[in-house]
Amino acid sequence: MRKLLILIILCLPVVVWAQDMRKITGRVLEAASGEPLPGATVFIDPDAPEAKEYNPAGTVTDVSGKFELTLPASIRYVVVSFIGYEALKADISGKTEFTFRLKEEVSQLDEVVVTGYQQIEKRKVTSAITTVQADDIKSIGVASIDQMLEGQVAGLMSTPTNGAPGAPAKMRIRSTVSLSGSTDPLWVLDGMILEGNDIPKDFGDKDNIDELQNTSIGGVNPADIESITILKDAAATAIYGAKAANGVIVITTKKGRQGKLRVNFSGGVFYTLKPDLGKLNLMNSSEKVDFELGLASRSDLDYRSDYGEVSRLLSKYGQLDALRENGFNGISSEAQGAIDALRGQTTDWGDVIYRNAVNQQYNLSISGGSDKATYYFSGGYYNEQGTTRKTGFERYNLTLKTDFDLAKNLKAGVSLFLNDSKKNGYLTDGDAFINPANYSRNANPYLQLTDEKGDYIYDPDIEGYSGRYVKFNYLEEVDNTDYTLKNRSIKPLFTLDYRLTDWLKLQTQFSMQLDHTATEKVAAKETYYVRKYREKTRGNDGSYFLPDGGIIQNSTKDMNQYHWKLQGEFNQVFGEVHAVNYMAGIELRRSKVTDLMTRGFGYDPNSLTTKPLVFPEGSTQMDNAEFEQYSKSFTEDRFLSVYMTGSYTYNNRYTFFGSLRYDGSNMFGVDRKYKYLPLWAVSGAWNINREAFLSDADWLSDLKLRASYGVQGNVDKDTSPLVVGEWDNTQVLPDNSESNIIVSSPPNQYLRWEKTTNWNGGLDVVVLGNRIAFTADVYRRVSDDLIGMRSLPGENGFDYSTMNWAKLTNRGYELSLSTVNVKTKDFRWVMDFNLAHNKSKINRLNVRDNSYEPSREGYSVGAVFSLKTAGLDENGLQMFYNKQGEKVSFNDFFGLEYGYMMGGLIPFLKSNLSAEEYRNLFTYEGTTEPKFTGGWINRFYYKNFDLTVSASFVLDQTVQEQPFYNPVQTSPGQNYSRRMSQIWSPDNTSGKYPRIMGTYTEGEENWAYQWLGMLDSGNSYRKYDYWFKKMSYMRINSIRLGYTFPERLLGHIGFSSARISFEARNPFVFGSSYKGYFDPETYGNIYTQPLAKTFSCGIDLTF
Repeated sequence: MRKLLILIILCLPVVVWAQDMRKITGRVLEAASGEPLPGATVFIDPDAPEAKEYNPAGTVTDVSGKFELTLPASIRYVVVSFIGYEALKADISGKTEFTFRLKEEVSQLDEVVVTGYQQIEKRKVTSAITTVQADDIKSIGVASIDQMLEGQVAGLMSTPTNGAPGAPAKMRIRSTVSLSGSTDPLWVLDGMILEGNDIPKDFGDKDNIDELQNTSIGGVNPADIESITILKDAAATAIYGAKAANGVIVITTKKGRQGKLRVNFSGGVFYTLKPDLGKLNLMNSSEKVDFELGLASRSDLDYRSDYGEVSRLLSKYGQLDALRENGFNGISSEAQGAIDALRGQTTDWGDVIYRNAVNQQYNLSISGGSDKATYYFSGGYYNEQGTTRKTGFERYNLTLKTDFDLAKNLKAGVSLFLNDSKKNGYLTDGDAFINPANYSRNANPYLQLTDEKGDYIYDPDIEGYSGRYVKFNYLEEVDNTDYTLKNRSIKPLFTLDYRLTDWLKLQTQFSMQLDHTATEKVAAKETYYVRKYREKTRGNDGSYFLPDGGIIQNSTKDMNQYHWKLQGEFNQVFGEVHAVNYMAGIELRRSKVTDLMTRGFGYDPNSLTTKPLVFPEGSTQMDNAEFEQYSKSFTEDRFLSVYMTGSYTYNNRYTFFGSLRYDGSNMFGVDRKYKYLPLWAVSGAWNINREAFLSDADWLSDLKLRASYGVQGNVDKDTSPLVVGEWDNTQVLPDNSESNIIVSSPPNQYLRWEKTTNWNGGLDVVVLGNRIAFTADVYRRVSDDLIGMRSLPGENGFDYSTMNWAKLTNRGYELSLSTVNVKTKDFRWVMDFNLAHNKSKINRLNVRDNSYEPSREGYSVGAVFSLKTAGLDENGLQMFYNKQGEKVSFNDFFGLEYGYMMGGLIPFLKSNLSAEEYRNLFTYEGTTEPKFTGGWINRFYYKNFDLTVSASFVLDQTVQEQPFYNPVQTSPGQNYSRRMSQIWSPDNTSGKYPRIMGTYTEGEENWAYQWLGMLDSGNSYRKYDYWFKKMSYMRINSIRLGYTFPERLLGHIGFSSARISFEARNPFVFGSSYKGYFDPETYGNIYTQPLAKTFSCGIDLTF
């Protein structure tokens, strides 16, 4: 790079010397107001031969709109341009001083919207479509484009699934249209449909959080993206067929343009702060010691009563009875001293588990071309080390794009997207407590990790396996386990355009997506993971059959997709007022996913070998999936589609649009009547501002009404019209087993596509010369034939089957407002605001008869239900309000009573409630779907400085926290929230939360103990109403300050532009309290890693 700059500087005088030169000066002004336009560009006409040889070819106006440009004397034209204004090509013959006046882009006649299948002039758009320019949202320290869209588009909700490096965001456009299938939008890259972007439905589950995941959109370099277009309604998405009911996100990447070689380099360094563990509100060492003393003083508590260092010290000194009889002052001084010493022992788990990290990213692109070919080549590098130790994400990108004019009417394009990435962490499969976020909550604050010699100190309060202690040390587990995910993706894309006439064009596109993902999990011999595995192989005689050594597991996933389409497009204007566009095509798509897993035991990292696993005779672990050493599976999906669109526009005022697509798939091939699905949409738009009665309304730039109606489709890949089951083995006779299939879903030959009808109405208004732009949309979506479970008559042999039975409705509105609030000579303030409201309702849903979960029928998709509490009784037991508003006791509410078995000889506690009566105890609490979502972006420009503040907000969302304790399973061996001081006890009768109980708690409290500990199949304690709350918050996603260097300072060294920027990401959150958790987005989840708070510095150079 440095040599290239020197070469340019050395060659510059030669070029200048070889030509006759002249200098022009002048100003660039806004035509309407006469105000100067700082930052406008004045450059040599790109069509002039000299433009390819002369450098620099242009200049930029200063804060007063003035410019000065030295150029070859033979140049006749210059081009003057500024963002938001119409470019001006000016004749500079015979003069040296000029005043150029630019008009704002009011009509936007040439602006187009990219849908992936075709480009539509913006004035002819009849559907709900929003386009975001990538340069407006680009950010340092963000791995993928899905994370950048948070708060940018009305109706698009981007929720972080996790704070881990490279973790995907959960994207939802206008809520969801499926109850069992995917709720993720369809991603399209330059017309190529991308597979592999579905996020697990329960992305808050511990296993999904700790599982390293890869998405195809996560491999796309944000620096290569030109724009992002979001398609929302049926008129926009029907062309994509049965995978587009959840909306479509179309990515358009950058391409080369005619002109001289253009080199761009951007780089950034970002510093990520470790999270503040104080947000979790955990006990310190002294508080935890007092809490353990309180538990030990109660003889009725037996749950893990020998856990915790206080209990062990009391046993060591034989002072447990003395504590219970006389209190802490009544135990021996030796015991008091040892226990008080714990108060001074402190381990900062925030430092142990988390860290600050310095990260980096770089991008280099080369572009240019001639009238015969253009090119765009880029390379990118991204490296982010997570705030959780041993987590990280590294990615390399290479993009090659070339467009050729092969003949007068024949164009070809070749694109190649390559990326190679690696994610790493440590292994947490052994137990839920190993998850770093969870362990930071549970580890005792006085626990030491190493002794004075540096040897590991094992946590003595680990349950282990089957009642047997298994040694665990957090540092040892991090040091001796590895978990990596490597992905290599190749996406070639070929296009061919042939224009038969001015009004007829043929186009074909062929693309492939070749993804190879390799996962490796390695645990050394000296780890909790291997020790626990070993305990699972223990026989009755105390021997083990697990080979000595570590464990290694390798998994690969190969996804191969090809996508071919051929289409023709007719575009003609008749009589200057009748514009007709018609497109028709055929499309083939096939994807195949192959999964392969191998697992080796007795792994030696030095020889890289494993040992045979020999099951002893009669072992029950032979069919255990944890000891499976090899498995392979594959899935294949095929789609055949024909599609067409047509539009008619009269006099640029009235546009009518229709689309039709016919999809066929192998997934519904049992009954041919249901194998194919027709999808269609009709829409229209009225450009009111073009009517004669508004011809004198100079203040009105645009006024359009839109309406659409259509049918969208959806595919639930987890279902099948055929028998779905799992291969298994069952014991038939002693020492004899036979293979069998456990059926999870019986066959249904009538299973078919899910369908959604969609109505949308919209209004677009632009006034005062583009100073104010407003868009409003209202919609209603009815999803029918949704796949769900339904009861079957007993003679079928199955209780339930998968059927097209459920029904769901969504309705809502979206508002977007863009304004130029202030515009002076040196200062501009631009604002974008968006707001969306969606309300969903499940119209039809079947609940299993034996289910303890309330039915969501008649409620929102995100409906949550609670038990209404009514305070505590005199014994510290929870009381409730029944449906009549009456306050009832714990035992009466759950219908607890004694039953008898063995002829009435043995009593046992039971509930007299049926499953249906149990479900009816619950009351609708709210919905996890926010009432309002939106974003607020403010951009300030002062001379060469710019400041952008981007925020997103969520209003009125019901969230549920994880109970911070369990009344019947409170272990002295783990840490807790300081809210434990609010638990009721005989000494704290004003406590808010129910008392802690044990096996020997007497009276009615023992009934409650038995119910909560063993008998409550619905786990109702987690659903008490005080575990729910309303959440509203605004997150400041980004504060970015930039400075663009004046052109006059750069021209002498060959740079055409240079910019530096400083950014803070996720610096603040305002709104409801989320104390006890790191972030409001992940409130209630004890496993997720905190969202990264970063501070960055970046540079962007073009020459």
